[in-house]
Amino acid sequence: MKYRLNKSLLFIALLIIAKCSEAQPDSLFPKVQPAIFSLSDILDSIDARNPGLQQFDYKAQASYARGEAARSWAPPSAGIGLSEFPYSAASTMDGNGSTSRKMLMLRLQQMFPNFSRQRKEQAVHRSYAQQYQDDRETMKNRLFAKAKLAYYDTYTAAKKIKVIGEQQKQLKLLIQIAEGRLAYGKARLANIYKARAKLSDLTSMKIKLQSMHDQAVAVLNSLMNLPIDASLQLDTATAVMEQHADILQVDSSYIQKHRSDIQHIGDEIHSMRLKQEVVSAERKPTFGLSFDNMRMPVRMEGKNSSMYMYNVMAMVSIPIAPWFSKGYKAEARSIDDQIHAMQKMQDGQVHEVIGNIRKDWLRLQSARKDLNIFQSQVIPAYGKVFQSNLNAFSENTGDIYETLSAWDELTMKKLTYYDKLETLLNIQVMLETEMQAY
Repeated sequence: MKYRLNKSLLFIALLIIAKCSEAQPDSLFPKVQPAIFSLSDILDSIDARNPGLQQFDYKAQASYARGEAARSWAPPSAGIGLSEFPYSAASTMDGNGSTSRKMLMLRLQQMFPNFSRQRKEQAVHRSYAQQYQDDRETMKNRLFAKAKLAYYDTYTAAKKIKVIGEQQKQLKLLIQIAEGRLAYGKARLANIYKARAKLSDLTSMKIKLQSMHDQAVAVLNSLMNLPIDASLQLDTATAVMEQHADILQVDSSYIQKHRSDIQHIGDEIHSMRLKQEVVSAERKPTFGLSFDNMRMPVRMEGKNSSMYMYNVMAMVSIPIAPWFSKGYKAEARSIDDQIHAMQKMQDGQVHEVIGNIRKDWLRLQSARKDLNIFQSQVIPAYGKVFQSNLNAFSENTGDIYETLSAWDELTMKKLTYYDKLETLLNIQVMLETEMQAY
């Protein structure tokens, strides 16, 4: 009996060696390996190719163009009409008794801009460019977080698929050995059916994991502005480097310096202060110039003739008039109140972000300790249980049911390890997003 068992095990070992030799690539005709994308490669591609980020460059250019438009002048105005002088119909224009008093008049008028106001208004429009840059960084932070989550999904899915492949090989060997013993009454058929059912469960789980992997790749393709169905090979062989964020340096000044959405509020306050200066510039008067040219037909010395006259006027606005000044004064006070409101909003968001960072950091520390214990103690313990049952089963002193149960528990623990790793990485992404660290 022992000779037959050793012969069966030798046949299985030879079969495994044959399969491994078939899996080796042909050294004479090496295959060209496609490019492998690391996480940093994906983030760089998103930064350069994502159309959502590119829009802010055009918005910044538009703000500069609006700033140039603020330096333009008001258009000149022209008018043509009739003028009559004098108003009394009884009056005459000359000693010859001519009664022609209507004149054709041409008027040209130009108002000069308030150059100080124009410079300040141009500064307002140009300040919007920094706000668009803040919006770009905020969107990039959100897109990077989405890309990291998708990348880690592919990483854990690939690792789980690898674990399933290894466990399938072990289960197939157990089934083959049990089928060999079935003829000698050393194994139960129900246990073999159960093992085959476990094998089918692994196949089903592998299909689901492959679907999750493909879905994450589709998300990455969309973020990098690539075709959705484009083939993308990710670097899942390199171990994921866990970031150890130092939250001791995180305070209100750190948040205001690194969080672009918080910086956006500060830049918006700066723009509103510039706008307040524009409103204050309304107190300065504006000037203009008007020119009138008139032609009046007359009869002099018995002949028809024309008389030309002109009128030049300088104009100035009077912004200190109370019915006008109360408008820009009220608007200046309104802007001041808005600035105070935005400062309070900024302070509230800073404190909220600090609280979220602290919470995520504590969750990350707990998840890291749990993962280390699971990797160093839990999985090795279940591995020893399985190895002990496998040794007993190979020596014909154990039962396939106990070996199968130990194998099933070890398989689940190996998959649970990557579930915990995925949870840890997700918390890490949340922490990095809150700190805007990339």
